[in-house]
Amino acid sequence: MSTQPDTQQGKPSEAPPPSVSRGNGGSTPATAELPKAPAPSATPLAKGWPYTPHVVVFCSAACIMVVELVAGRLIGRHLGSSLYTWTSIIGVILAGMSIGNYIGGRMADRWKPEHYVGFLFLASSVVCLSTLFLNHLFAVKEPFEAMRWPWRVFLSVLTIFTMPALVLGTISPAMAKMALERSNAVGTTIGSVYAWATVGSIVGTLATGFYLIALLGAQGLVLAISLGLALIGLAMGPMRWLHAIWVVALGFGFYLAFSGSAFAMDKGYDFGLREESEHLFGTDSDYQYVKVYKEKSTKDKNREIHVMALDYLIHGYVDVKDPTHLEYDYEKVYRDVARRMARGKKKVASFFLGGGSYTFPRWVLHEWPGSRVEVAELDPMVLEANHAAMGLSRETPIKTYTMDARNAVDSLPRDAKFDLIFGDAFNDLSVPWHLTTVEFVRKLRAHLTPDGAYLANIIEDIRCGAFLGATYNTLKKVFPHVVILCTEKEGISDGRETFVVAASNAPIQTSDWMPGHSSDFTGSVLTEQHLARLHKSSKGRVLTDDDSPVENLLECVVRNRK
Repeated sequence: MSTQPDTQQGKPSEAPPPSVSRGNGGSTPATAELPKAPAPSATPLAKGWPYTPHVVVFCSAACIMVVELVAGRLIGRHLGSSLYTWTSIIGVILAGMSIGNYIGGRMADRWKPEHYVGFLFLASSVVCLSTLFLNHLFAVKEPFEAMRWPWRVFLSVLTIFTMPALVLGTISPAMAKMALERSNAVGTTIGSVYAWATVGSIVGTLATGFYLIALLGAQGLVLAISLGLALIGLAMGPMRWLHAIWVVALGFGFYLAFSGSAFAMDKGYDFGLREESEHLFGTDSDYQYVKVYKEKSTKDKNREIHVMALDYLIHGYVDVKDPTHLEYDYEKVYRDVARRMARGKKKVASFFLGGGSYTFPRWVLHEWPGSRVEVAELDPMVLEANHAAMGLSRETPIKTYTMDARNAVDSLPRDAKFDLIFGDAFNDLSVPWHLTTVEFVRKLRAHLTPDGAYLANIIEDIRCGAFLGATYNTLKKVFPHVVILCTEKEGISDGRETFVVAASNAPIQTSDWMPGHSSDFTGSVLTEQHLARLHKSSKGRVLTDDDSPVENLLECVVRNRK
């Protein structure tokens, strides 16, 4: 007879689990079944393409870097390009981004990004465009003119460029939240958003520096970025009609910036969208903003001269009808020292570190017709401006190397010798440190004739003197004869001054140029007491390729600048 297992409601009964003996006489199951964790609730992912946040954050990060690089070009037009300029720009942009990130995070916690991120792009477009107007206003009104130079630079940058960085900074947290709502992989999503932002920053940096500024100019690029941000806002919504109105307004801005009509040129200048139409030449180069205009000479009101300005600083004056006219007093010092060092030669071979307005190269050709004149000018647009608006013939015998001066010197034939080498690449806001070092000076000496001379102009303040003293110490390491000359006949006075440092293998006769002299020489030579003062200010420093902190040495001069 067969038996059937016990059942309960038609189901087989389960036998009790086998037990094992325990030391205390009890028993425990051989296999204990753990309680199951409750299944996680399935949260549905937000709809939309998963990579929309990545593309958006890529674009916003690229725009931030464009704004940062363009800031240097815009602010440089009225405050110059210096260590203070770039320190202020980088600090302000980072501070604005940090505040924007914090605010953007709070906004992302409170609202869905889809509801407001389009407005962030609209606001970004508006504040980016406002930098053109504010920069123009500050150049005209100079609200911080009474302050020391570093504070003037910092406060100008702070006022003009904080808001673009801040508003653009609010976008990243919103995009991070949107990406997380469309993916369950938290770590991968956050990492990919950061990666796309970083790649956007790289692309924005490289595109701006290598291509966009040269293509559109700084002002045109700001307009283009503003339009791009407005179009992204239009695509993301909501209230697309509002974005569309702003896009049309930006189209009108492009008309004011690039149209040749008198109305567009006049209003475009008023809104900071274009430069003054009175300029004979004006364009953004790969290095700076180059412009040429006319004005009356400060020495002779009946003489009209052409002025070349690179960013904020005037780099030369030329009377296109009279190559003998020298507007700057330091150029007259150059002239008299050059005549003395030439020792009656009919022709001289000369090399210039920096072209600028080509004022002195032209003077050399007029003073010694048929001479060999060669110029190292970094910026090809400076040379073009001289041809187009400064009266320099395109058939000039002056040979120009459009490259860095140190590279140009390295490229010279070993047997190339010059009677005179002129350094004209320094100012008080920007000094190419690699043209100051003992290693470079040795290269120059190798290309001088036995009685040749190297002359360099340096803007300094005798009350500071660290850079001028270090330059003198450096030249003394290479040349046996070094003198410093100022532009005042009665001797040096306190305050900013353009000095000329002359170095040679041969003695430099300056006994008749002592302070208070009665000769025709424009300036005077610094005395041993002055040189001792400079040595003390510089602490005996010699500039080398490994140690040439020119910005630190000129810090006192720039800080006292008005």
